[in-house]
Amino acid sequence: MGALRLHQLAHPRGREGRARPAAPDRPRQEAGRRVPRCHRGDAVRVGSGGGGAVNARADLPLGLVYDLPLDDYLAVDAVSSTDLRLLSRSPWHYRNRIEVAQTRSMLRGTLAHCAVLEPDAMAQRFVVVPEDAPRMPSKSQWAAKKPSADSQAAMAWWTIFQEANAGRDLVSREDYAVCQQQLDAVRQQPRLAELLRAGRGEVSVFWIDEATGIYCKARPDWLPLGDLAASPLDLKTCVDESPSGFGRAAARLRYDLQAAHYTAGIEAVTRVKVDAFVFGAVTNKPPVLAVPYVLTDEIRDQGREERRELMERLVWCRRENEWPAYGAGVQLLDFPAYAKQSGEVEVEWSSDTQESP
Repeated sequence: MGALRLHQLAHPRGREGRARPAAPDRPRQEAGRRVPRCHRGDAVRVGSGGGGAVNARADLPLGLVYDLPLDDYLAVDAVSSTDLRLLSRSPWHYRNRIEVAQTRSMLRGTLAHCAVLEPDAMAQRFVVVPEDAPRMPSKSQWAAKKPSADSQAAMAWWTIFQEANAGRDLVSREDYAVCQQQLDAVRQQPRLAELLRAGRGEVSVFWIDEATGIYCKARPDWLPLGDLAASPLDLKTCVDESPSGFGRAAARLRYDLQAAHYTAGIEAVTRVKVDAFVFGAVTNKPPVLAVPYVLTDEIRDQGREERRELMERLVWCRRENEWPAYGAGVQLLDFPAYAKQSGEVEVEWSSDTQESP
């Protein structure tokens, strides 16, 4: 397959990149079409007509839902792995989650996901800045009462491209080149290429947690078909793809919780036992390398156990309508194991701090 093609136009202003907020804990009414209810294990195709978000109060989806726009998925008031990660910090953080501005790193990750999983949507969602594009005017230049001639020319140029490319995310030529390398790296990795050979990307999974009755959702990057159906895949862009480097990132971002939550949903809906939840680590800067990882049995079991405890904690918080943080008293501050010194500590003094004889 050749390189992905994007429109060589830019969408500069008027659509600031923002990560989607987590759904609020209380239900909210959304206008627009309703997502059909699915039976366990069934699949529903959404998006053939109309617009708007999922109605989170009625006709809640259950099962696998194909072709559900991301905004509609996020509008469904159900517990996600991101919610559980916040809850693991404290119920207060879960209850008071806020919208986070999209960073360049987040945009790179979204670009890589689209290139690998939804290549046909690239031109619709992204545009590359032309090589001859003038520098984007600053906020002060846009607000200036008497801008210079160069500023006026740049603002006119960007305004035209803004109107021509409304709804697309702006991508630098550098980031687009890295995206192409990421796509090649994934295709050249035997195990990842095998998993991606047949399946569906961005499938939304909705289910009722059997132990707690909580309505849950997940959106695996890729669900393979056939003999590989027991190995769902999630792509992760990263700075360091090595076992130690990616392991640190996985621990910090709680990939064990994500794997446990996604596995619970896939197994509940499809009745297929997940043997290995695969993380595809792809570096976000040259040289680009793609490496597949699975959690050790110990970490996998740890994620499952903590997910169960967090779901029970959420039941309690909702029932009591209490969302504590760390307590009202003074908290003890300890250091992690790697930061603690053991044995005798030998202090060396430099010559300029010692007393003269």
